[in-house]
Amino acid sequence: MGEVSGKVRVRFAPSPTGTLHVGGVRTALFNWLFARHNGGVFILRIDDTDPVRSKPEHLANIKESLRWLGMDWDEGPDVGGPAAPYFQSEKLGRYAEATEKLLAEGKAFHCYCTAEELEAKRQQAARLKAAPRYDGRCLTLTAAERDAFVREGRKPAVRLRLEEGPPLVLEDLVRGRVEFPREMFDHFILVRSDGKPVYNFVSAIDDADHGITHVIRGDDHLSNTPKHMLVASALGFPVPRYAHLPQILGLDRARLSKRHGAPGVLELRDEGFLPSAIINFLALLGWSYNDHDELFSPTELMEKFDLGRVGSAPAVFDEKKLLWMNGHYIRQGSAGAIYPELERRVREAFDTPAARDQAYVAAAIRLVLEGLKTTTEVVPATEFFFRDEIAWEEEAKKKLVGWPGVAGILAGVKAIIAGAEPFTPERLEALFREGADKAGLKFKDYVHPTRFAVTGRMAGPSLFHLMEVLGRDRCLGRLAAAEAAVKAG
Repeated sequence: MGEVSGKVRVRFAPSPTGTLHVGGVRTALFNWLFARHNGGVFILRIDDTDPVRSKPEHLANIKESLRWLGMDWDEGPDVGGPAAPYFQSEKLGRYAEATEKLLAEGKAFHCYCTAEELEAKRQQAARLKAAPRYDGRCLTLTAAERDAFVREGRKPAVRLRLEEGPPLVLEDLVRGRVEFPREMFDHFILVRSDGKPVYNFVSAIDDADHGITHVIRGDDHLSNTPKHMLVASALGFPVPRYAHLPQILGLDRARLSKRHGAPGVLELRDEGFLPSAIINFLALLGWSYNDHDELFSPTELMEKFDLGRVGSAPAVFDEKKLLWMNGHYIRQGSAGAIYPELERRVREAFDTPAARDQAYVAAAIRLVLEGLKTTTEVVPATEFFFRDEIAWEEEAKKKLVGWPGVAGILAGVKAIIAGAEPFTPERLEALFREGADKAGLKFKDYVHPTRFAVTGRMAGPSLFHLMEVLGRDRCLGRLAAAEAAVKAG
C-alpha cells in the first residue's frame, strides 16, 4: 500500500446493494464539498463484502450518479490511487492479517457460542427486560473446552476483548461532545463464524489504510462510531475526526430511506431535474450559509462549505422547494447547457416536420421556459406547437363552446389574423383591442376564446407571442377547427 499525503482525506463508502438515493448522495456531497473546500482528497470506496447482495449494476449506478452530478473522486474505482485497493472484496487477506494480530496480542478471542445459544441468552435478557449482552463465557475457556468444541465441528467467531473503563468520548464536529458508557458495549464480533468480517471491523481498517482524517456520515451511524474507535485503538491506528449529519425526513416527518420515498439520483435525472439544482438542494439539507441565501452554484458551495454550519436538527426533503430550485436553474442555464436537453426531449417526443425545424423549436421552448420546473415538462408545455391536431382540455372546450357570441368572435379574429401586417405580437394585440372595441366587447372576450381555439388550453404563454411562433396559417387552421367544434356543440 502506497504512502498517502497528510492533507484532508474523506471517503464516501456505499455498498453496491441498491441504487444511489438522495440520502446517500447528501453524504457523498458533504464529503466532496469538505474535501474541495480544504484542498483535500475525496475517495470513493466500495463496501462490497456482501457477495449475495452486491451487484455490478448497482456499482455502475453509483458511479454514473456521482459523475452525472459532477462529483468527481480523486481516488477509487476507475482512477486508482496510492491507497489501493478501494474494494473491500479485494482486502480479505488484509482483514485476516488484522484479525490474527489482535488474537496474537490477546486483544481478541475466539467465541464458540452457537447461534441457538446466543438467541437463548437474548430471549432471557428480554424476559428480564435487560439489554442483550454477550456474557463473555468464551473468555475463560480452557484448552480442553476449546478442543471439545472444535471436535464438535463448531466454527468460532472472533470477538474484540473489552475492558471496563471510563466512558468513550467523541468530540463530534456536528453534535458536539457525545459520551458512550463502557457498559453499553459487550465483547462485539469482529469476524463471524462463517469467516466473514463485520462492517465495524473492516471499515475501521479501511479508514486507517486510506489515511482518512474525517469521517462524515449520517447520524444513523452514530451507534457504530464507538465500535470503530475501539477497533482503531486496538489496532494502534489513529482515530479520525467524526461528523454525523442530521437525518433527512419526508414531509410526513418519517425518516427518508430507500423504502420510504427516497428517490434515486438517476430517477431524478429521468424526471427532468438538473445536477446543479440537486446539489444546491441537498447541500441545504443540514447546512446553511446564512438566513437568507439559498441559491449556490457548485463552485460557490465549495468556497463556502464549512462543517461548523451543519446543524444537528433533522432536515426535511421538500419536493416543492426542489422543483422551485430546478425551475430557477432551467431558466438560468437555458441559453447554454440546458437548451440542448430541452430540444432533445422535444425532438424525441414529436416526430413531425415542425419538431425538425430548429428555429421553430427554439422559439417554442423560449415561450414556455418561464413555467418549467423540470425539463420533462417541456414536452406537454409545447405539445400544441407540434401536433397537427391539438388535444383539447375538456374545460377549455366547454368554455369555448359556451362563450357568448363565440361564432362572431371567431369570425372577427380570423379576419384580423388574415390581414395582420406585420404578423407580430405588438400588431396582433393592437388589432385585437381595436376589434373588440368595434364589436362592443371586452378585450378578454377576444383573447380567451382565441387562446382556447389555437392551443386547446385554459392557460399558457403570452397569446400574441405564441401566435407569432405558430404563424398565420396554423392559427387560421385551428380557428377553423374551433368553429367546427362550436357548431358540433
